[in-house]
Amino acid sequence: MRILVGGMNHESNSLNPIITGEEDFVVYRGSEIVERGMLPGYSSTGIITTLKEAGAEIIPAVLCRAVPNGIISADFYKKIKAEFIDRAIQARNAGIIDGVCLALHGSMKVQGLGCAEGDFCAAIREIFPDKPITAALDMHATITPQLLEAVDGFSAYKTAPHVDCAETGIQAARMLLKAIKENRAIHTAYKSVPMMVAGEKSETAAEPMASLIQECIKAEKEPGIEAVSLLMGFPWADDKHNAVSVLASFSGDVQEKAEKIANDLAVSFWKRRKEFAFRAEFYDTEEALTAAYAYVEKGEKPVFLSDSGDNPTAGAAGDATDLLEAILKTIDRADRLPTPFLYSGFFDAPAVEKCVKAGEGAELDITLGGNWDTVNGKKIPLRVKVKKTHRNYGSHKSDLALVSYRNLLISVTSKHIGFGDEELLLALGINPVDYCLVAVKLGYLEPCFRKIAKKAILATTRGCSNEVLENIPYRNVRRPIYPLDPDMELPGI
Repeated sequence: MRILVGGMNHESNSLNPIITGEEDFVVYRGSEIVERGMLPGYSSTGIITTLKEAGAEIIPAVLCRAVPNGIISADFYKKIKAEFIDRAIQARNAGIIDGVCLALHGSMKVQGLGCAEGDFCAAIREIFPDKPITAALDMHATITPQLLEAVDGFSAYKTAPHVDCAETGIQAARMLLKAIKENRAIHTAYKSVPMMVAGEKSETAAEPMASLIQECIKAEKEPGIEAVSLLMGFPWADDKHNAVSVLASFSGDVQEKAEKIANDLAVSFWKRRKEFAFRAEFYDTEEALTAAYAYVEKGEKPVFLSDSGDNPTAGAAGDATDLLEAILKTIDRADRLPTPFLYSGFFDAPAVEKCVKAGEGAELDITLGGNWDTVNGKKIPLRVKVKKTHRNYGSHKSDLALVSYRNLLISVTSKHIGFGDEELLLALGINPVDYCLVAVKLGYLEPCFRKIAKKAILATTRGCSNEVLENIPYRNVRRPIYPLDPDMELPGI
């Protein structure tokens, strides 16, 4: 068996003014995918490992991914799509390709195009009109008619936070292998639910998602049912296709069963729509900060405070200043904390450049924030001391700086990367467990932080990943849709 693999992975926030370009992506081409791109926790890793174990000949095309951000540059998308298609044609011309397995996100948006995965997969389908194609998706994928027409079978993450990415790739690869070995076509039943759900209200360890995911897992045990997936859509993309979707991929003569599974799960989801809620305590910015101080003063440590409205891993800019401004208004209280108030962090390339140039131990004037998100951020002038710098951090080769202002410690990055990675703080000589109060530009806490947090508070701060969806001025989202239209009814129920 010769299997073509690759994919494009990006969660695109259309509320963020940044245009995500080539410099923001990590791109692996051809053999690099297997030699350098086999990183733990990626669906592509699960795909390739499974195909290898099955003895398949893996034909790697292009695999690229970037941290969630604003929509993708049309020029970059056209370039990388053309390269993928060229490699796919070369692979077809070199010998029979038995199938295609893709690692995708599902909510990638491109300038002038909108939803991109359907366009991308349609081009692949033109090359392989009669070959099975399966795809691994993020739980926050947006499903379009074009994508459904181009791809036969889908598998999506079943955990949020996402800790089953590799397992999702394994499922997508196994589905493809079964289709090839048994010569049985894969199809997908689909049902749309007119809802949008903020990611922080759909953690899978809490209800109602815990039970809904169990329904998916139970349905997958039915003969012929290959994968059942709940897709949340992506609420920070103002797009007409935005909605919750249910997919039931199947093989054999079980279409009626698959359609019933998809419909029943959609009905269950809709009936429990009012149960979706934040798992952590949540308040507006000032109230959240007050609550965090109070917990610390009672002896709790560490207390984590999520700057949820400016979460880069939800595609926000990472330089909104709502929470920073609130902290500075209470800086005298912060000064009385038993350890520095740790804030991770800010995407501010000019500030990092100045800090790196000045060197560790230097004191200098910088501004922080407001370079990109000028609606929810502004340039805040601070005189800081450079505590530590780190060059070329991670796969995106970001420079890092740790600066102090009074009793406040702030990590700053030169590249738009996420702040949920515990290695980032460790690279700056920081272990968050040693600090009484830690603010992070995240929504729900990643597992590395959750396991050490004595208290977790979600601040519904202003930013491009605003958790209060009703406050977002959508223009393109189809209406009616819940919760923007709270009194609507689901057609057919």
